[in-house]
Amino acid sequence: YSPYLIAETSVRADSMREASGKGFREVAGYVFGKNRPATKMAMTAPVRMSSDPRGGVPSTTRVSFVLEKSYSRRTAPAPLRGQDVRVRSVAPHLLAARSFSGPPPSEKRVSSERQRVLDALSAAGLRPASDGETLLYGYHDPFITPSFMRKNEVAVRVEDSAAEVRAS
Repeated sequence: YSPYLIAETSVRADSMREASGKGFREVAGYVFGKNRPATKMAMTAPVRMSSDPRGGVPSTTRVSFVLEKSYSRRTAPAPLRGQDVRVRSVAPHLLAARSFSGPPPSEKRVSSERQRVLDALSAAGLRPASDGETLLYGYHDPFITPSFMRKNEVAVRVEDSAAEVRAS
C-alpha cells in the first residue's frame, strides 16, 4: 500500500469487538463534522482496527477510517479539543490478509485467521513484520448489512525486505 492518512482513536476494552463500537462512534463523529472547521467528509471503507501486540486484558484497540486522498496532513480538518481522535500518516507497507464473511469476529476467530495468514507466509518463505500487529478490516455498513453479507479481513504486515528478496 502507498502512504495514506487515517483518522484514529484508541479504545481500552476486553476485546476488539467491544472496542469497535465506541471507536467507530468517535471516529465517525470526526468524519461527519465534529472537527475544525466543521467539515463533513465522505465515509470510507473499510473500518480499520488494530490490536496492541503486547496483548493483555483490557487491551488497546485502535479504530480508524482512511481519509479521502484529497486530504493531506496540512488540509485534513483538525479534531475538536477534547476529542480522542488524531489524524496520522501510515507509511507504505505490504500486507498479507485473509478474507471471510460474517459478523464482526470474536478474538478467537481473529486469532485463528491470523494464524492461517502466518502459516501461508511461512509456506511462501516470507516473514511477518516484527511489530506483531494484527489488523482487522470491516467492509460493510454495520447498521444495515446482514451478517452473512459482511466482508472481514485479518491481516499482518509483511517484512518488506523478505518480500523484495522473493520478488527478485
